[in-house]
Amino acid sequence: MKFLFVSLAFGFSFLLFNSCHERGPLFPDPALGLGLRDFSCTEAWIELQVGNNDKTANIYIKKNDKIIQTIRLGQSDSLFYFDNLQPNTNYKFDAVTYDDGKEIKSNPVTFTTLDTTSHNFTWQTFEFGQHSSSTFYDVSIIDENNIWAVGEIYMNDSLGNPDPIAYNAVHWNGNDWELKRINMLSSCNPVTFPPLKAIWAFSENNIVFTSGGSIGWFDGTNNRTDCTIRPLLTGSINKLWGSSGVDLYVVGNNGNIAHNNGSSWTRIMSGTTLNINDIWGSYNNVTNKYEILAVASVSSSFERAILSIDPSTKKITQLSSQPIQYTLNGIWFKSGKHYYAIGDGIYEKSRLNDANWKNKPRDFTEYFTRNIRGNDINDLFIVGDFGEILHFNGSSWFTYNEHYMQGILFSVATKNNIVVTVGLNGSKATIIQGTRN
Repeated sequence: MKFLFVSLAFGFSFLLFNSCHERGPLFPDPALGLGLRDFSCTEAWIELQVGNNDKTANIYIKKNDKIIQTIRLGQSDSLFYFDNLQPNTNYKFDAVTYDDGKEIKSNPVTFTTLDTTSHNFTWQTFEFGQHSSSTFYDVSIIDENNIWAVGEIYMNDSLGNPDPIAYNAVHWNGNDWELKRINMLSSCNPVTFPPLKAIWAFSENNIVFTSGGSIGWFDGTNNRTDCTIRPLLTGSINKLWGSSGVDLYVVGNNGNIAHNNGSSWTRIMSGTTLNINDIWGSYNNVTNKYEILAVASVSSSFERAILSIDPSTKKITQLSSQPIQYTLNGIWFKSGKHYYAIGDGIYEKSRLNDANWKNKPRDFTEYFTRNIRGNDINDLFIVGDFGEILHFNGSSWFTYNEHYMQGILFSVATKNNIVVTVGLNGSKATIIQGTRN
């Protein structure tokens, strides 16, 4: 049993994380109390309150009525982390101490760990492109009948000749992928149908596209190109993330970060000139605000940065990336539950304040990973070079090696039982679409 102690003396912020469970009860002195803070498939976070009990006395932590750890506290309250639990299993934790021979028991906390999700998916592969080199860069799922992928797709015309005007999007209508041309022509964008680099869909009639230098607001039929962001940029936009139509972030090369509040753009000074490759946000029910993180790298020098964006002040804090040594390309997390940073390695933390990122063993992938997205901490996907698709079900990783190819998967999106990943295979723009059985 791994056992981690986190003292409140180092900051109450360690206790602030997202949970679908209520905070455990606080017990009046001199009670010995336990409060369940959160749990996953294989982990639990439990708060211990000592009250006025002897701070030098042994306290015995029990799991299912068996003592698993003996501790001695020098302060009042602490948060404890337990792993190596089994998925979908009932657990009871309690604690006991002794004062002048008198047994003092805590209240019990009981819970059932999350179940794992299935690795079993049915996959379909779709390829586009008849000349030149076609590719998809990003994908967004609205629902199972409404999925968008963006990039550059070169097809032949009605006479069979190479058409120089590329398609820059495809749309899944529930049955087929339809080639689309999104008009981005504007005063700041002289190309009518430029390659589209990233997409973020709030709903079927509120979709944001970017060509890398301008933004398009798409209502499902018509696109309105927004040039007002252009003066704020010193490099291409790489990724989009937003909580709503009045809260959208873009990140890009040369340290670019900008925010849209629904009516105007504001540049956010990132404090770095590295290329910011990805951004993700997750709502924290304890702090009642979003936690937003981004990752930046320059592959030529292996410099890297992990940035935290305060949604209220827009202040940027650069977080520790130790002991990561190489490029970072993707970020995904559930606030306060689990954090992943990927690229040349797959790194994780249970808490953002943990001292170091832990590198996952390379026994299930040896390739560079490009993007990571998940439904929850027991259902997430990583994609990358040579058609790599990985799935974590809350307990184990699985590699869908039947999709290995001479290409790259740049982006992945998942919603409920659907996963879609996009990239290129040779000169073909490629979509691999999975449905959980």
